[in-house]
Amino acid sequence: MSLFDQFENERVDDIGALTSSRKAQDVVLPVVLEKGYVSAVRESQLQVLPMFSLDRVQFPLNFPVVNILSLAVSNNFLVFAVDNAVPGSGKNPGHGQRIYRIDLGSSDNIDELDPGLKQKGDKIRKIFLDPTAKHLLFTTDAGDNYYLHEKWKKPRLLSKYRGIQIESVAWGKPRQTDEESTGVMLLGSRQGSIYEAELRATDEFFKKEERYFRHVYQMSEAAPVSSIRYEQFPAVSNKYVVFAATTHNLYQFIGNVADGDVDRGMFAELFRAYEDHPASVQEMPGDRQDSDLQFWSPFIKETGYPSMPKSFGWLADPGLYCGDLVFGNQAIGDSVINNAQLLPYPRASEGHDGTSTDSPQTSIATASPLAISITEFHYVLLYDTTVKAVNALNGEVDYTETIPLEFGEFVLGMSVDSIKSTYWIYTNLALYELIITDEDRDIWGIYLTRKSFDAALSYAKTPAQKERVIIAQADYHFSHQRYMLSATYYARSSSISFEEVVLKFIENDEREALKHYLLQKLESLRGQGMTQVTLISTWLVEIFVNRLNELRDELHNARATFTNMSRAPELNTNLTEAESDLRRLEEENTIALDDFRQFLRKYKTRLDHRTTANIIESHGRTDDLLFFLELVGDNEKVISHYLQQHNYHKALEIVSHQNKVDVWYKFSPALMEQIPFETVNAWIRNPNLNPRHLLPALLKYDAGMSLGKSGNEGENQAVRYLKYVIEKLGNTDGAVHNYLIGEYVKNCKSGNENSLLEFLKSQKDHPHFSLPHAMRLTTRHNLSHSTIYIYSLMSLPEAAVQLSLATHNLPLAQQNANHPSLPPEGRKKLWLQIARYVIHQKRDIPTALQFLRESECLKIEDILPLFPDFVTIDSFKDELLSALASYDERVEELRGLMDEAMQSAESIRIDVRELRHRYAVVEAGSLCKECQQPVLTRGFYIFGCGCAWHGSCLADHVSMMALFFHCFLTE
Repeated sequence: MSLFDQFENERVDDIGALTSSRKAQDVVLPVVLEKGYVSAVRESQLQVLPMFSLDRVQFPLNFPVVNILSLAVSNNFLVFAVDNAVPGSGKNPGHGQRIYRIDLGSSDNIDELDPGLKQKGDKIRKIFLDPTAKHLLFTTDAGDNYYLHEKWKKPRLLSKYRGIQIESVAWGKPRQTDEESTGVMLLGSRQGSIYEAELRATDEFFKKEERYFRHVYQMSEAAPVSSIRYEQFPAVSNKYVVFAATTHNLYQFIGNVADGDVDRGMFAELFRAYEDHPASVQEMPGDRQDSDLQFWSPFIKETGYPSMPKSFGWLADPGLYCGDLVFGNQAIGDSVINNAQLLPYPRASEGHDGTSTDSPQTSIATASPLAISITEFHYVLLYDTTVKAVNALNGEVDYTETIPLEFGEFVLGMSVDSIKSTYWIYTNLALYELIITDEDRDIWGIYLTRKSFDAALSYAKTPAQKERVIIAQADYHFSHQRYMLSATYYARSSSISFEEVVLKFIENDEREALKHYLLQKLESLRGQGMTQVTLISTWLVEIFVNRLNELRDELHNARATFTNMSRAPELNTNLTEAESDLRRLEEENTIALDDFRQFLRKYKTRLDHRTTANIIESHGRTDDLLFFLELVGDNEKVISHYLQQHNYHKALEIVSHQNKVDVWYKFSPALMEQIPFETVNAWIRNPNLNPRHLLPALLKYDAGMSLGKSGNEGENQAVRYLKYVIEKLGNTDGAVHNYLIGEYVKNCKSGNENSLLEFLKSQKDHPHFSLPHAMRLTTRHNLSHSTIYIYSLMSLPEAAVQLSLATHNLPLAQQNANHPSLPPEGRKKLWLQIARYVIHQKRDIPTALQFLRESECLKIEDILPLFPDFVTIDSFKDELLSALASYDERVEELRGLMDEAMQSAESIRIDVRELRHRYAVVEAGSLCKECQQPVLTRGFYIFGCGCAWHGSCLADHVSMMALFFHCFLTE
């Protein structure tokens, strides 16, 4: 099974050229379902309703329709005249005539009007209804013409029109300021004259409806003007064309009109230009006594009027003269008709298959139609007994239906509502509506037969129809070796197999077309199976890379050729051609490379990264490989590549743009080893890095690389970075601090411990480094000053003093002897050690005596045993005298204290003796001060104030007061 079977549809067999839809109703068409698969459904099953159907209008039972005289329809209003007088009844024919106006949107809304004919025995001949259905004209056999407005109940005779038998009316658009006006009308008469007129409905008694009425043109032939219409050119507002048809001629009058003044009219100026200049005339020979000219407009304007006509059809004796209308820069005497053709009339009894069952006499007699109407794709022809629809594209008869005529019934004509696109056929006794359903259903097939694929696709409605058009278009372009176009359309197909198309291009060695097909197919597979998308994408990568390699080789050869020719230009006449080839190949290579990289950008999420990288790498395209790796975010491989190429600055540049800190930690050791200054700068710019994880990179750093350099580059980069994170970022990680101490210890040269001591002192309150670790490092490297300071931080003043004395650093020994953590005895002990060192080691009596003065815990008697025997008293006589004097002062102070104590004792003895003679009287009713019970009930205490307490109550009271004072003092 194919790799693409799960998302490609099987091609439907027997997809050939499409014949006429009427002849191919049983062809099985593929229908694309939801999942993209194709199901076989017969076309006849899809076409339920016929394209054309004739439906007889059912009038109400009490509707007195006996003999229809004329009919017109517009804007969904149907107006017709009838003569209800029964022949032989003796009733005056004029008295039985009626005009009915029916609102087709409300079939029960029927208005019956009396035509009010003035002449006895007169009869309505034709009625004319404007596009808005507001204005109605009708003419009689006697030459009277009447006007009826939609609001009126009775027509009015047009006195100026008397004696003129109107054959045709070209309605105009009402003036903007007057909605009750008919606008400018052109009237074609039975005598071959053209009149210009305008009517306005008015209810004023003394005011006529005729604004103006004048003769503007007379045909050279005295034939009736059976049809007339005028249109405005779209580009020039005062430029018009007037179409007028007689029995044998079709006239076109093109020219400028007047401003449309109410008194002067519009078209007199246009027709005046043709007094000395012949009009554009299409003459048709024959014996036909009437003709019909109809137009088709593609849409309805916002004003409610049809747009400019697009096509026309004229019933002439030799056949149907039809074509398109093009409004451009035509001048007087020119024609707006384009692609005109003369189609022979189909015989009245000819069916869809072209056969006929009528006799020759009947066929000849009914060969010419009575009337015509035009749809978008058909010419509807009305015959004596049948109605036919001829396809405007291929001339075939798509519809034929016999009109069911009763005895004495005959066909009168056909009327079209151009606003609502409804078609009506009327006889003397009945009315039929020609219903058109889905007229363009088969147009796609006709255009497909003509190879007009775009038009066929625009009219194709079902997925199966569109699929057939696409496949036919693809096969057509492939057969004409337009492979790129065929690839585009093959990619749009959902039924032809993927492998079949691919093999076609491979067999013809059309790799560019294959690439284009794969790209188009890939675009159409968005949101579908990722496996198939990945396979196609990977194949495209291989195609792109192969093409780039071919261009690279061709470019290399072209450069070599051009270089060789350039060395001896006088001997090479093709140097210019070689240079041109070189430039062309360079441009092709640039375009191909841009296309490839754009493809990678677009489909990077659908490509298998490892496979794609391997393909590009296997072809030796390093730059493209790096571009792809950066594109998909596989920056580790890119960085590794640059490191292998010793391009450390480029590697650092890529690392600097990474948001993942793991990438920084992984590649920082290699970068720190080669470019430490730039690496540290990058670290400083990224505050999200954890310095602890960068310690392995710092271990790779060689401080000797910074020697001899100036500024920050000449500093120890490890110390520079760690100082930054501690001082600027407030880092408190012990490992970071310990490593920085180690760096300081290594940098202490010639006993210079200033940097180390400065860092240690900055941490004296809350050191974040390990004090034992720091002490081991300083001890190992004989950094006594730093070791002494660390002893002090560790609250080991004894060790600090010993080391200070061992290193002959007397000030540090004195400083540590006064350490705040020492008790007085310990402090005295350390000072005695210092004194012993000064006396025994330095033999410096004055210094020892100076210590005695500075120390608060040493006295002369403490250090006297330390002096050697040979020392004379003269050396410290002053200190001895000072000590004796202080002793005398102390003795006198103690004597005074003893005298005060003796006086106090004597006073106490006197008070005791006096207490023996003191007493208190306790009455029988005395109460305890605390519990208010008789005090004599148990042991009690009485005070000099007379207050008495039970012994237990007094004890409780004293305990409570003690607790209260304790809480008070605690707060």
